[in-house]
Amino acid sequence: MKVALHMARGLKYLHNEKKILHGDIKSSNVVIRGDFESIKICDVGVSLPLDENMIMCDPEAYYIGTESWKPKEALDDDGVITDKADMYAFGLTLWEMMTLTIPHLNLPPEDDDDEEDSFDEDDFDEDAYYEALGTRPPLNAQELDDSYQRAIELFFMCSSEDPKERPSAAQIVEVLEAENVQ
Repeated sequence: MKVALHMARGLKYLHNEKKILHGDIKSSNVVIRGDFESIKICDVGVSLPLDENMIMCDPEAYYIGTESWKPKEALDDDGVITDKADMYAFGLTLWEMMTLTIPHLNLPPEDDDDEEDSFDEDDFDEDAYYEALGTRPPLNAQELDDSYQRAIELFFMCSSEDPKERPSAAQIVEVLEAENVQ
């Protein structure tokens, strides 16, 4: 939850203070120093300007992101990109931390007995992958203990396909700080 709070603080700063959409939130763009002493969002190389309504405002710009973390609106040619695109990717990053895998990339289970086998492209269902993009990936919450409850709730709120149903970064910061997450 500490990572979630610090990510949300970083997104709140980008969205509210700098009027910038990060545009590529995922675990590999979160840097953690030591034993969670410092947690920062990095790689703003594909960031986009937001207007006062938190809508992408440069008509020449387009959302790049990373495919597996893209929200539905970024996959549609006429989708309206807002700060909520980052919140969808935030939710999928929480999912990543809980499942230790990449969203929507349903690879066959590893066989520990035969380390010589490598990934066989024939085992990858490309159609299912592309159909799943922009949706909420499945989460087996029964495999997680009660300490994951808040992360699960945040994941479900942030991964809604409807951007209007996703919380803002400021709302997440407010809730987590009220719960004394450090």
